Amino acid sequence: MNLLEVKNLKVHFPVKHGLFSRVNAYVKAVDDVSFAIEPGETLGLVGESGCGKTTLGRAIVKLLEPTSGSIFFEGKDIAKMSGAELRSIRRGLQMIFQDPVGSLDPRMTVEEIVGEALDIHKLAADATARRKRIRELLKSVGLNEAHAERYPHEFSGGQRQRIGIARALAV
Repeated sequence: MNLLEVKNLKVHFPVKHGLFSRVNAYVKAVDDVSFAIEPGETLGLVGESGCGKTTLGRAIVKLLEPTSGSIFFEGKDIAKMSGAELRSIRRGLQMIFQDPVGSLDPRMTVEEIVGEALDIHKLAADATARRKRIRELLKSVGLNEAHAERYPHEFSGGQRQRIGIARALAV
């Protein structure tokens, strides 16, 4: 059984013109993409800037609504899900954004950033368990426990990427 299967996925954006903003064309950001990933496999997606890699990722995790196609995660079609059903699936399907600077809130500490995922999914019994889990996650991505009190601008680009990975692993 495939862990993730994408079938004929399309994401088209309307181009509007005129006084009444009528749609007269579409930008085909993702057009008929299909692939499957089995448990334990890794997929690398390579392409030039602007070819639709990020749009594809956002559509897979439903940050963008696909125009058409199917997205199966652990056998369930998430393209048709919304609300609570989608939130439960997102615990197993996280996106690590390409630009760590743009994906980390500069006003939040690393502890707040990583802990936010724990809070949303109610994964820590109390503040002590939350703090312990955050320290474990930081350690697992090669960061020091003391980094939890720092802000994103205090890290290198690679360290910021690790913060994003810790946030994704939190759930």
